Amino acid sequence: MRDQQLKKKHFSRARMLAAAALAATFGSALALNALPGKKPGLWVSSRVMHFNVSGKPADTDNTPQVTAMCTDASTDAIEAKLLAGGSGACGLHVEGAGQMVTQGKIVWKSETAIHMESQSTSPHMSGSVVADAKWVGPCPAGVMPGDQGSFVNGVFTKSGNIKDALPKAQ
Repeated sequence: MRDQQLKKKHFSRARMLAAAALAATFGSALALNALPGKKPGLWVSSRVMHFNVSGKPADTDNTPQVTAMCTDASTDAIEAKLLAGGSGACGLHVEGAGQMVTQGKIVWKSETAIHMESQSTSPHMSGSVVADAKWVGPCPAGVMPGDQGSFVNGVFTKSGNIKDALPKAQ
């Protein structure tokens, strides 16, 4: 049982580190206002992440994680703020000792298609993230900008709203 708890802890830490690396890569570009706008509407993202922790079996799971979000200019601005470090309770804050090196790229294929890649290494883990996001059309009736969730067989199921990530004072 303790081994399962430790495995879960290491896997969670690896996922967090890879997410941090991906956010740092894209946050830097967003902070420089280097990314063009996205077409407003429903975007579906598919992401495959691999995390390998020293001394643990290799991560070979290629199952994509698929998410969806209804976007507009206001939600693009929120995403940019959150990824670039945000303010107050938003944004990414990582502390610790050691060194992690992350390299990534974003390929803006058009205003309706984006490809992203990130690779991270440290003395104790390595990770990679490959993601593709595409515009699938206008947001469905009743789905508001910022609504996030899944999009399966043409049906959007809401799990939250990106605006909830902002401090209530804004």
